[in-house]
Amino acid sequence: MTSMFALLILLMQTIGLTSAFITAPSYSTSSSSSLHQISSPVSRKSTSLLKAVGKTGGTVLTTDEEFETTVLKSKDPIMVFFTAPWCGPCRLSIPVVKEVMMTEYAEAMRVVEVCTDDLPNVAADAGVVSIPTIQMYHDGVVLDTIVGCVAKSVLRTAVEKVLEDVAA
Repeated sequence: MTSMFALLILLMQTIGLTSAFITAPSYSTSSSSSLHQISSPVSRKSTSLLKAVGKTGGTVLTTDEEFETTVLKSKDPIMVFFTAPWCGPCRLSIPVVKEVMMTEYAEAMRVVEVCTDDLPNVAADAGVVSIPTIQMYHDGVVLDTIVGCVAKSVLRTAVEKVLEDVAA
């Protein structure tokens, strides 16, 4: 079990997490029982993990109403990055989205992030069943969706296609 835990820490350090995010589970034995209870120190809503959202350089949406006004009612093309702080593939996608969108398409398409833990109804209404998911909207309509980790070239191609469709 300890070797699996060490492997998990090594993997998380490789993708940019530090071991400060994870601590070993604590084991306690009740005097009235021989059963061991395991308490996990990390929860999905841990404040240290929430720092992972908002790393793309985009705006983090925090309410359903904000999604409606910022995304669905926008006349400009907009990219929505559906993510969660505990999601490893989301963390791997962050630098790709940040580099492509903030350096190459910053003027052409706005980026917003939606934490699926905080806004599950928004994600469900958008048809998000897996994260990371990137959706590109224009006039409240989804023009393209990318599910899973994305390569820079794939993201560039998708953004260019959406921008061409919007311009036409």
